[in-house]
Amino acid sequence: MSSQPTRPLRRERRAAALAQKRSAPRHDAREPRRIGIGLVSVIALAAGLLLVVTLLVLGGQPKTVTVAVIKASAPAGIPAAGHVLGNADAPVTIDLYEDFQCPACEKWGQNIFPSLVRNELAAGTVKIVFHGFAFIGSESTDAGKAAWAAEQQGRFWDMWATLYANQGLHENGGSFARARLLAMAEAIGLDMTRFTADFDSTAATTAVADGVAAAATANVNSTPTLIINGTTFSGAGYPDVAAAIVAATTP
Repeated sequence: MSSQPTRPLRRERRAAALAQKRSAPRHDAREPRRIGIGLVSVIALAAGLLLVVTLLVLGGQPKTVTVAVIKASAPAGIPAAGHVLGNADAPVTIDLYEDFQCPACEKWGQNIFPSLVRNELAAGTVKIVFHGFAFIGSESTDAGKAAWAAEQQGRFWDMWATLYANQGLHENGGSFARARLLAMAEAIGLDMTRFTADFDSTAATTAVADGVAAAATANVNSTPTLIINGTTFSGAGYPDVAAAIVAATTP
């Protein structure tokens, strides 16, 4: 008599299924997943179609991107010559040391400079002599070169105002990249051929370096620093500056 085959118990069937599952190849989570060749082909095709559409839209020509900048200008009615703003014969001289990337310098221009313009500069009792102290980084140097190039066309203070109007939130973050500096020069109406040549010149680089050396000679180590008839002020508000001007003109 032949015996009947014995059916595997439910518990044995589960164990066999589990063993088979464990023996199957698995993806290692530590291994980077790779895009399959089919998906790569789809992505490549889509990119190609996008390129064709772009070329059709642009007529196959490179698109010119306009750089948006803010135009500013020197205060009206105040004489300006080179780095000097105000009456050339004023009895009081303010030597102003700044870095165009310095946020405190921008604030000085917003909060203190307008009062000087309305009062002492308008009255002709003060002149401001700008000194570039480009120490923050490469964009400080480039902004200084742009200011020097604008000065060669008699527009230093217009560029001074425009640079601060376009100062970015982050130092060396692109606010004074070459394209933006050129756009600022164009915005204030400079001769662009001459500006570009002056900006790229060795003389511009030398002028900026000379400014840094002059600041060191004057023992200036921060910006903005004001030296009023020989007395140094750093971080002073308008009342302190006005008082120092009065003291300098009092016998």
